[in-house]
Amino acid sequence: MSIIFYILHKTFDLSAIFSGNRSKVQKMMLYYSRLIPMGQKGCCRLHDFSVLWSGKYHQYWEVLPHSHGYYQIIAVLKGSGEILIDGCRYTLADHRVFLIHPNAEHAIPHGKDDIQPQLLDIKFTVNDDPLANDLSRLPAVLDVGNFSLFQNYFEQILRESAKGEPYSYQCICCYFGLLLAQLLRAQSGMVSGSQEAPPGEAAMESSGDPGLNKVVGFIQQNYATPIVLDDLARIVNVSKSTLIQTFKTALHTTPLQYINRIRLEKAKDLLLNTDSSISEISEMVGFQSIHYFSRYFKNREQISPAEYRQRYSSSHFYTYRQPNGKEDLNFL
Repeated sequence: MSIIFYILHKTFDLSAIFSGNRSKVQKMMLYYSRLIPMGQKGCCRLHDFSVLWSGKYHQYWEVLPHSHGYYQIIAVLKGSGEILIDGCRYTLADHRVFLIHPNAEHAIPHGKDDIQPQLLDIKFTVNDDPLANDLSRLPAVLDVGNFSLFQNYFEQILRESAKGEPYSYQCICCYFGLLLAQLLRAQSGMVSGSQEAPPGEAAMESSGDPGLNKVVGFIQQNYATPIVLDDLARIVNVSKSTLIQTFKTALHTTPLQYINRIRLEKAKDLLLNTDSSISEISEMVGFQSIHYFSRYFKNREQISPAEYRQRYSSSHFYTYRQPNGKEDLNFL
């Protein structure tokens, strides 16, 4: 029996988590027991990395240029600003995730128009050469896929850090292993050696095209409203065919496909974090028809929106509550 299975079995009341569904509990326990098998080559084991520090805070202060010999992951919950990594300037925006490699110089300057960002921050070292090699291939800006699931792993790490109970560090490493696995899977093309950058914001940032950045920014701000190709082309005063080719070159997708991808990610977040109906969510994120939304969702995710909500909501292990009954997710 693997360590991760033992820790999760001892730490969580799985039968309560999964509403007494015995067969589902057994499947999930088997899943976790196989997730990080000890001694299997190429898998993340508890001694493959060391978590040095984790935190959740508002960035009120300016971070001067500096570097350090460990990795750092910074995720933006909300707010705006800029971060400099190895001489490149990136935008801090909701649900963006940054990886700072060892010895990479970085800084977070303060701008007069910044909205003080709320950040998740974790610092760690890697003791396994294959894992270090995979991480070395990753860019500074990461696509994480399901940000809600990524945030859940991070919040579990913070909860265990705050507890300081026996085996808390082992639990922290387990959750961090899940977080790393999600990051590496989302960037699987790069990790496997593909030269084609994955579509998304990371590729957009590296393109250095201010016109493209302007269009992408417009989409991210207005995804919930009807957007047509003519409107996007007018933003940068180019033809529709030129805009399509620019998107294909930089992001490996078309403008309309990119819009639907943004809408899909927003819908996934709402499915897990709100009680809104699927019809309401479809409308909230900009799909004009629930039938089209459901078909598109199932085509991309291989399950329906309802199945997605049921499956992944049940993997959010528990909600921490203070003695007064109020939810508490902020330990810092």
